[in-house]
Amino acid sequence: MFSENFHKIATYFTETFSANYISLTILVTTAVSITYFLVISYIIIKMDKRYFVRKKISGDDAIDKPLLRSWNSSVAYMVKLAKITIGIVLLICGLAMLILPGQGLITILISLSLLPFPGKNKIEQNLLSRKSVRSSLNWVRIKANKDPFIFDKIDNH
Repeated sequence: MFSENFHKIATYFTETFSANYISLTILVTTAVSITYFLVISYIIIKMDKRYFVRKKISGDDAIDKPLLRSWNSSVAYMVKLAKITIGIVLLICGLAMLILPGQGLITILISLSLLPFPGKNKIEQNLLSRKSVRSSLNWVRIKANKDPFIFDKIDNH
């Protein structure tokens, strides 16, 4: 039964679309997937290893955050607008990847780090409570010879 349905679908696509169109679609989809993986990996590698620690750290271990206040107000506004736009696009992609192939939870986590809204930390901590998410994030960092992330003490699921 499965092979009959697969054959019907394959026949429909080959009759409806040319072989060049199908090949181009496969090529573009593959290229976008590889590019997406590289961009997300780059973002994970560039994040500070203590990004997910919510406590204030003082002294030499303090995390230096750039201050947008020192910039021209229009530049700071454009940076904030770009972060929110990228965050929304990544959130939509992450939600789609919960059904489609891809790292949906990690994409959602990265999008949440870019979006400012109340309750953001609670949602991030809920995602980070999943061992698979933490190990995937650290796998990318270890492959790039970076220190793994340090997480707040989290209940394991």
